[in-house]
Amino acid sequence: MRNDDVALIQRTLAGDENAFASLVRKYRQQVHAFARRKIKDFQIAEDITQETFLQVYQKLETLDDPTLFSQWLYTIANHLCIAWFRQNRLQTEPLEEVCILGIETEPYSRYIASEHAKIAAEAQRDLVEKLLRKLKGSDREVITLHYFEEMTSSEIGELLGVSENTIKSRIRRARQQLKKYESIIREVLGIPIGAEDRYPKHLNGGIQMKLTFGRDNLLSSLQALQNVVSKENIAPLLSNVLIQAEGSTIECMATDAEIGIRMKVDGTVKEAGSILVSAEKLVDIVKTSPAEKPIDFATTTDDHVEITCGDRVRKIVGFPDKAFPQPPAVDTAAFAIDGEVLRSVLHKTTFAAPTEKIRYFLNGVYFNLLEDRTEVVATNMIQLALTHCEPLKLSEDRDGFIVPLKAIKEIERTFANAPEIRISRIENQILFADEHTTLTTQLIDAKYPEYDNVIPKSFEGHVVVPKASIMDTTRDIFSRANPKNALICLEINPQQIRISAKTSETDDEIDKTLAAESGIGSIRIGLNAQILIETLSHIETESVSLAFTNAIEPLVVKPIGEEGHICVLCAMKMDS
Repeated sequence: MRNDDVALIQRTLAGDENAFASLVRKYRQQVHAFARRKIKDFQIAEDITQETFLQVYQKLETLDDPTLFSQWLYTIANHLCIAWFRQNRLQTEPLEEVCILGIETEPYSRYIASEHAKIAAEAQRDLVEKLLRKLKGSDREVITLHYFEEMTSSEIGELLGVSENTIKSRIRRARQQLKKYESIIREVLGIPIGAEDRYPKHLNGGIQMKLTFGRDNLLSSLQALQNVVSKENIAPLLSNVLIQAEGSTIECMATDAEIGIRMKVDGTVKEAGSILVSAEKLVDIVKTSPAEKPIDFATTTDDHVEITCGDRVRKIVGFPDKAFPQPPAVDTAAFAIDGEVLRSVLHKTTFAAPTEKIRYFLNGVYFNLLEDRTEVVATNMIQLALTHCEPLKLSEDRDGFIVPLKAIKEIERTFANAPEIRISRIENQILFADEHTTLTTQLIDAKYPEYDNVIPKSFEGHVVVPKASIMDTTRDIFSRANPKNALICLEINPQQIRISAKTSETDDEIDKTLAAESGIGSIRIGLNAQILIETLSHIETESVSLAFTNAIEPLVVKPIGEEGHICVLCAMKMDS
């Protein structure tokens, strides 16, 4: 048991919620891993973890001996796992309900990709579990808790009711028995069985692929790919990058089953071939290699990899590429758009999309393919940003599509300097490509809301102000206002705007006035200060127009001198 548990429990019972939060932070990952190991489902394990800590909070005063807290905690988690198994053995769901649920919560194509990843992960885990069955039952249990569930020897001892020294002895005995299978277990699940990181002295099998890279070129490509590599333990196959050489071309690929990147890498092909290698390990090796020396990359027929840089040699285990889902290549007839134009429309809209998963069809940017233009829209139902660009001629139909927010961020990062970007659509996927890189993403399979209904059709008045002036004034007022309340009041007339808010200490009002360039009409309206600041920061003109109808209708912000770009902000209710 950790020494400070008793003190944290005493503080929790005295009403200190921060103390209980500390207990949750300390044990949450371990409890989740424990439940995931038993249930074999990440999300259900998350639910059981939450229920475990809820019961702990409710029953903490019944714990007679606080020194046994961790054992008591795992007992509760174990009982909840048993209850889940009992319930799910007795209950089944109609097929129709299961199908409807799957279609409602995520696109079918994404579901299929996810299932394929799970199957591959299960196959790899089955391989390791077969090896673990070679151990005695007691040794297998402790090695599983130690490496799979990330529990310490002390915690395992408390859970099993034996001494810490006994647990350490079992772990040592199991390690010795698993030595000859160590490389398989390490590479499949990323778990080192021994204390040292040992590699075979020589590659087994004949040389299959031989490549030479410049260190910086390879590192920058791998770091870009690492952004999309799957971080989920349920799909270890997708934590790898595929390195593929054919002719004189070297390509590296990565995917998380939703987003895929195919990237050309400068290098010399001495022998063609392909292999899957751990993205994290390869990045670490290349990052620590001397920058001024080339990197030689060689593979063998038994899927081992040797990476040589100067007099330094590292060896890791790779995997055959047969099960890896390769991203498609972009169509030669793809539509080409100026890179600066695409980056501009994304900059002007993406900020308005929700980052939290409230409605999955809003967690993206909508491209509405109209005859004379393409409207690009994002909204979280509190704010909306709309702009447009030239019509994207992707197909004969006029259907729009929703690109997931995660993919949008990768597009902005991957093509940050691309002068031209080609776009093509293949059924439920959209591809973006420049000369060196292709990014593929599953589209969000849903109908986007009728955003036109949110935008006011007429206004009672408007005011034009310098963008920098209103943004700086809003920041100043917000920085001195009550941090728990983002509400600010705008009192607008043709000559000026008075911005005010309540302070946190005395609830007094602070205010500041800025001059208007022109205007018609007057209004007093409440807005969210953070949303107003964020909106103004994504406008590229020197002046903006604030158009209004009344105190309850949305305020519309328009850049002066730029047609088609508007931002809609919902009004907030103010005290009279």
